[in-house]
Amino acid sequence: MDKNKVKGMLWGLIVGDAFGSPIQFSTKDGHKWLSEMEDCPVFNLPKGYWTDDGSMALCIIDSYIRQRDYDLKDIARTFAKWYFDGYLSSVPGRSFDVGGATQKSIIAFHHSGNLVNGSEESQGNGSIMRLAPSYLIARYKNNPAIMHEVSDLTHASARVRQVVDRFAKILDEHFSGSKTSEVSPYKTRNDVNNSGWAVSTLDAALWAFNTTDTFEKGLIDAVNLGGDSDTIGAVYGQLAGAYYGFDAIPSRWIREVKTYGEINNMIDNFIAMLE
Repeated sequence: MDKNKVKGMLWGLIVGDAFGSPIQFSTKDGHKWLSEMEDCPVFNLPKGYWTDDGSMALCIIDSYIRQRDYDLKDIARTFAKWYFDGYLSSVPGRSFDVGGATQKSIIAFHHSGNLVNGSEESQGNGSIMRLAPSYLIARYKNNPAIMHEVSDLTHASARVRQVVDRFAKILDEHFSGSKTSEVSPYKTRNDVNNSGWAVSTLDAALWAFNTTDTFEKGLIDAVNLGGDSDTIGAVYGQLAGAYYGFDAIPSRWIREVKTYGEINNMIDNFIAMLE
């Protein structure tokens, strides 16, 4: 296992989420240009607070550590604990920035126990924003179906599963040491769709990766697309972190994440259990 790449992917998700949240919902050019972590006026939070992307990824990590294995039902319960009680939220006791499909799915699971939720129209980016932990579990258990199962908890869509598979292919290439052969269909910044759809979010993050040569430059370009900027940042952070590695993420950004020491311990424990 290349721990630097694994840790880079997980920390890239958290950092990208926190970095992009201050300009979430803005138009592409209707915001201040971000080059460093800043306070988040959207949710009235200090800099370095992660949103739903980070919380749901941490829920998967937490479940794996507690259960000492992959347990889909426990992951769903942990998602519900986050949604209802604010577990692993950056704001203790309160979940926030919850997507509509995710909200409906968690409530459905809470009432029925159903582990497949959503519909073919549930093509938002809510499952790829948190992909890294389930990708890693699937990779080291040699069971790709795990990624689909965790995705289907909230976004049971064949199209989303295709995006998950495409994302996993990119990560596989980066883990192998090769730069992905996948190329974003977006050629210029003006072309990029910054919406919350799974397909466009992956392509937006891939555009930022294709057109830069460092983790730092790429994340800045990714989040400044505006729109669903926190998730574009989280998806970019995963695929770029898997390529450049943890050491390439500016340490000042890591230190600015709330309770970064606790998160780092969680990530290290998760990695140790995968080995």
